[in-house]
Amino acid sequence: MTVSTGADALVSEIHIAAEPERVFQALIDPAQVPAWWGQKGVYLCETFEADLRVGGEWRMAGVGRDGGPFQIKGKFLEIDSPRRLRYTWIATWTGSVQTTVQWELTATQNGTRVTITHSGLAAHPELAQSYRGWPMLLAWLQAFLEKDETSETRLPA
Repeated sequence: MTVSTGADALVSEIHIAAEPERVFQALIDPAQVPAWWGQKGVYLCETFEADLRVGGEWRMAGVGRDGGPFQIKGKFLEIDSPRRLRYTWIATWTGSVQTTVQWELTATQNGTRVTITHSGLAAHPELAQSYRGWPMLLAWLQAFLEKDETSETRLPA
């Protein structure tokens, strides 16, 4: 896994032994996202809803590290299955600050290189620290796709 940071963006990358189509479905399917996005003691996604079209809205809700509720929402900006997914991101813990998340999926000989870029952080440098969990999230996605590990079967933090 690689991680890089800049003034405006956090970029994380991982290789997953699954085809891009399978990875893309795990990112958008309301039944799959809650299965892999989370870990007891960290945060758990309980619901995910998506109107999968450019301009369509998406929403995620769950339980945070402190046991309290959280919500993340946004709108889809680009949907290029199974290569790219880009959407706005507004999280309850950041107020109404809007940033952008982009997933890039590149087929490799034995799977998919997954690159996630969270941008729009230069105007809000104090928020960048709250988004340093992307490598952990990529590891959860990898464990789900390669080992069938879910947020329910994953050991608590």
